[in-house]
Amino acid sequence: MGDDTSETDTSEGSRAGPGGGRLSIAALTALWNNHDPAFDVELDQLAQAAAAGDTDALNRLLTTVHVLTLARPAVIKVLSEPDPIDEAMQRTLISVEKGMGSFAGRSKFRTWLHTVARNEALMVARASNRTESRTARTHEEDGLDNSPNPKAAARMSSVIATRETIRNAIDVLDEPYRTTMKLRVHDQLEYAEIASRLDVPIGTVRSRLAKAQDLMKKHLFPAGQ
Repeated sequence: MGDDTSETDTSEGSRAGPGGGRLSIAALTALWNNHDPAFDVELDQLAQAAAAGDTDALNRLLTTVHVLTLARPAVIKVLSEPDPIDEAMQRTLISVEKGMGSFAGRSKFRTWLHTVARNEALMVARASNRTESRTARTHEEDGLDNSPNPKAAARMSSVIATRETIRNAIDVLDEPYRTTMKLRVHDQLEYAEIASRLDVPIGTVRSRLAKAQDLMKKHLFPAGQ
């Protein structure tokens, strides 16, 4: 008789073999919640499988990173506001997916992840600083005095951009990014609600939103401006 334990079992608490990095997301979450040292062992093996080209392992790894917000500790060392934090977390998922092949296992996956997350957070912070600088220059050119409260002026500029400029940037997006971003920004739906509305996995929603944000930035802030 054939031994079907060689197949990947994604049911809770199952694995293909001892130390095989095949625990389900639910089982990994249980280890995480119990502060079990086995969590990092399993996560590292899952990451190594993903780096070797295992698509299932990569999907489970990305979902685990998202569900357990594993990148957040590195992100909040750089950013403090909810929206930039959320953007950096999304960008981190995309970077992990694109760069997974470079993970060689010389360090723990979470150490590698935090390096990626910190770099993404710094990029978000720099982009935010450039936006504030452009806002300040615009006010100076218009003869507006924002010296008493420059942060308030930046917030006002952000409100204007949200109502007009960003709406236009969303409208020029191709599908499916346009509809996905509208549900997030205009309807203020959570990821799970968007996934249900569009009948797609929640990972697809995260990927589309991250891609949409990149496209919008290129539209709002062309290179060289």
